[in-house]
Amino acid sequence: MTGLLIVVNYEQELEIGRFLDDLSRVDHGLDIVIVDDGSRDRSPAIATERGYAVLRHATNRGVGAAIRTGIAHALAKGGHEFVVIMSSNGKMRPAEISTVIAPILEDRADYVQGSRFSTGGRALALSMFRSAAIPAYSLFASALLGRRFTDITCGFRAYRLWIVRHPAVNLQQDWLDRYEAELYIHYYACRLGARIVEVPVTIDYSHLSAGRKSKMKPVSGWWSLLRPILLLRAGLRR
Repeated sequence: MTGLLIVVNYEQELEIGRFLDDLSRVDHGLDIVIVDDGSRDRSPAIATERGYAVLRHATNRGVGAAIRTGIAHALAKGGHEFVVIMSSNGKMRPAEISTVIAPILEDRADYVQGSRFSTGGRALALSMFRSAAIPAYSLFASALLGRRFTDITCGFRAYRLWIVRHPAVNLQQDWLDRYEAELYIHYYACRLGARIVEVPVTIDYSHLSAGRKSKMKPVSGWWSLLRPILLLRAGLRR
């Protein structure tokens, strides 16, 4: 079974080299593409210099747009049965890729959600606000989805491509450019009856300076995460 690792990058010049070096030391068996979301620094060049394929947006559009570009690449290229999503800033550990993809490779899951709050998961140097807000949001979203998740905002995920190929799913919508795409796919994984498994992962912010730990804006970022579930539940989007 062949998978594609989609690494989302936006202006991570200080971190991407270390992350890619760590990635190169892991025997994960995945094809890899770096999707650069309009960076103005050297981070895409660093990836190219290390021999990685890089897809580039002309301007910054958002993490959802980058994920959609990676998925479109996987579908167009063919031969991939699932994708894995990671960011390039090193907060997700390449050594844990095997943990995330194991339920798919063992045919126990169609969708795997990494969780820093499940038993065995770790959140290193996470702010007090996010330490409280993420579980609270996960509980609220779980109530709307009818399934319990401990860390629904964690971007370290893997899922089979049949989910995004399903006729009910339409990723070609501009409103999915920011964080919406992640929760949009999560919503449809639940609605379509995908086998969903949470696995413990480490999300480590300790190597990142205060201004580089997250690019999420406090109000609009959380609304971007919430609105796909609300709009889809209300039938206002599809």
